Amino acid sequence: MSELLVSIIIPSYNSKVYLKEAVTSALNQTYKPLEIIVVDDGSIDNTSDLFPEFESKEVRCFSIVNGGASSARNFGLSKATGDYIQFLDADDILAPTKIEKQLALMERLNADVCYTPWLNFENNICDAQKQFRFSYLDHSLNRTGKELMISFGIDNWFINTLSWLVKRTLIDKAGLWDINIINNNDGEYFSRVLFFAERVVCCNENLAYYRRTPNSLGKLNSIGKIDSSFNSYKKIETLIIPCNNINLLSYPKRLYYMQYKRIKNKYPKLAKRAAKNFDRIQAPSFLSKQKYYWWFINRFGLYKGTKVYTFLQPIWGFIRKSAS
Repeated sequence: MSELLVSIIIPSYNSKVYLKEAVTSALNQTYKPLEIIVVDDGSIDNTSDLFPEFESKEVRCFSIVNGGASSARNFGLSKATGDYIQFLDADDILAPTKIEKQLALMERLNADVCYTPWLNFENNICDAQKQFRFSYLDHSLNRTGKELMISFGIDNWFINTLSWLVKRTLIDKAGLWDINIINNNDGEYFSRVLFFAERVVCCNENLAYYRRTPNSLGKLNSIGKIDSSFNSYKKIETLIIPCNNINLLSYPKRLYYMQYKRIKNKYPKLAKRAAKNFDRIQAPSFLSKQKYYWWFINRFGLYKGTKVYTFLQPIWGFIRKSAS
């Protein structure tokens, strides 16, 4: 296993304040050999000033014209020569044993891809907190990537970008990152990775740290971001439709719901569009576990059903309180 090379690709845009910490976490990996690639995506914060220090530690550094995170990751892939690929955003951190433990598990179980739980933090990983509930932690289960996507939809969860370690051969099957998607570009990309993954395993230990920042691209705070994420859901749906698996469609169904939920107050018209597509997909949903809410959704549709259900909740509460 020691002969296997792992490439860690770190795109950076105006993240100089965080980048050194991310690179250090890559350099401190207990597994060797590593190839660390930093791609400065046209930053205007003098990120390249850090390059001499990085290069003295054999980090490969590149500066490109600004084209977005997906473009920077694609450039990193074009330079990477590793047998395995780890994507690491410039403001996130890897635990020292992440690569070692994931790679050992993948080699032992002949897996294409491995994921791990992660911790959220803002300033210091000493204050990191566990992310929301996590499914499928037992690495002994033999799962395909498609089975994992079904679980995303039916069990309502997801996996962060930095959690993955992927065989390069699987990366090549998935293709390049879509530079036209600025929101949920990671979700769309790893949907393609999972689509072709024959064996997925989990290293059940918190081995990654995701930094929450005020200006995260994941925030749906503009029409452009909302449209981009919506288009990514359509692309995921198009990818899996030929499988003729109704359960697999629960995954994009969940994505439409999550967009509706996040934007319904500030962008009602776009929320209606997401809700309409949720209703359109006749597939199982994690919402069915909420018996009464699910009844209203099926009766009136997601958009109107939620409004009716929300309106009636205080009345039901009053009736139950009076009855007791």
